[in-house]
Amino acid sequence: MKETILVVDDDELLLGFLDEILRNEGYDVVPFSSPIKAVEYLANHSVQLVITDVKMNEMTGDEILSHVQEFHSNTGLIMITGFGNINHAVRALHKGAFDYITKPFKAKEIIFRVKRFFDGEAPSLEGTSEGGSQNKGGENSATTSSTREKKPVIPANSRHQKEHSTPDATAEKEDRLSPIKDEEEFESGFIGEAPQIKRLMMILPQIAKNTAPVLIQGESGTGKEVFASQVHLYSNRNKAPYIKINCANLPSELVESTLFGHVKGAFTGAISDRKGAFDAAQGGTLLLDEITEIDVQVQAKLLRVLQENEFYRVGSQTPIKSDVRILATSNRNIGAAIKDRLFREDLYYRLNVFPIEIPPLRERKSDIPVLAAHFVKSYCEKYGFPDIRCSSELIEYLMQKDWRGNVRELNNKIHRGIIFAQDSNELKPEHIENSLFSNVDDHLDTEEKDIPLMPIEDMELQLIQKALTHTQGNQKQAAKLLGISDRTIRNKLKNRE
Repeated sequence: MKETILVVDDDELLLGFLDEILRNEGYDVVPFSSPIKAVEYLANHSVQLVITDVKMNEMTGDEILSHVQEFHSNTGLIMITGFGNINHAVRALHKGAFDYITKPFKAKEIIFRVKRFFDGEAPSLEGTSEGGSQNKGGENSATTSSTREKKPVIPANSRHQKEHSTPDATAEKEDRLSPIKDEEEFESGFIGEAPQIKRLMMILPQIAKNTAPVLIQGESGTGKEVFASQVHLYSNRNKAPYIKINCANLPSELVESTLFGHVKGAFTGAISDRKGAFDAAQGGTLLLDEITEIDVQVQAKLLRVLQENEFYRVGSQTPIKSDVRILATSNRNIGAAIKDRLFREDLYYRLNVFPIEIPPLRERKSDIPVLAAHFVKSYCEKYGFPDIRCSSELIEYLMQKDWRGNVRELNNKIHRGIIFAQDSNELKPEHIENSLFSNVDDHLDTEEKDIPLMPIEDMELQLIQKALTHTQGNQKQAAKLLGISDRTIRNKLKNRE
């Protein structure tokens, strides 16, 4: 008699994915996109295992777990979620869930966990790390270290395997990546339901599974670095190093040494050999954040790495082979930077194999309620506050804002609001817009209306001067306020002289 598995997920794409792979393994599958209908089905039918998403509209996975524990104690349950949070994993397992797995996952990972359930092997949370269920080995479930070391293998003669499956077909099937639902944390994935975000997440696996460069563009705070991290996470290099370099924060004289390393005596202060970012990222991925801020001369050497797959340490004539995938981000208009000779056109075309544009928050405002709720939940868990919900007045207020700082600005405002609302059960506009704090964005908006017509260069200088006045001459803070690098400010001021 076949084992019966009830699958619950309001994401039709993921539901179909699970239905197909489990049926191919020989199980009877009963899929439901409605948690309520799934619970009604359980009242009159017997199933051995329930697989449920955690975050759904009608009911949560925790509620389904409680129902199963109370009314169907002989039925097991595996939770699937985009929230790789170890605290939630601990609570779920302590409440009686058999196992816990985070998206995205490969078909073989869910098959392994289902088979382990029916074989009576119990998982544990030993070896997982704080802040997420992903461990150093790259696995993304709450399993023991010994389980991680022993790779799950489905025997060729398994009773759950299709009779005529070939080894190649089985391997290909088990390597399929699960669809990605838009509920990952901002630090590890995108949250949202806007069509632009869904399209990005749909093409992400295809972009990730190769070594071609990726150029990610978008305004500050939109999540360019987050997307880059996802590319590495879903790639075949996800167990290899992932090195991130913020090019805007590097002094121009140290950029080349930071990227390529140097040998002893290469320049004053080089008292020993030193490896660079390309050495550290060998076999893995290197993120060059704000790549347009790199000096043009260094750009030429970076171009050579992309063309020849080799580099030279500063002061050395010995080439070093490079096995590094390059991801790059920029918040600048690259076309204008090329025109101004601040960025090499040939390097742009080398990097632009996969051009990705991250939309600003004002173009995906339908995601604001989802993002706000997520940040509220995250900060409540972080500080141990009781559950706080977003008031309707707050959502209406947030929907009216322009969000020049994008998702990062929304995150910061919710962070501030949660601290002020910790003794309340509802987050309101007055919590996030406290009068104790000056709102620089509002000041800029007010002054902007009275700016007379003038050359763009003069307008830029006026904004730089206003920002420097506000930050008491601190160029790094002024650059952060304006969404540019301090190098750009220095260049603009130097050109004025």
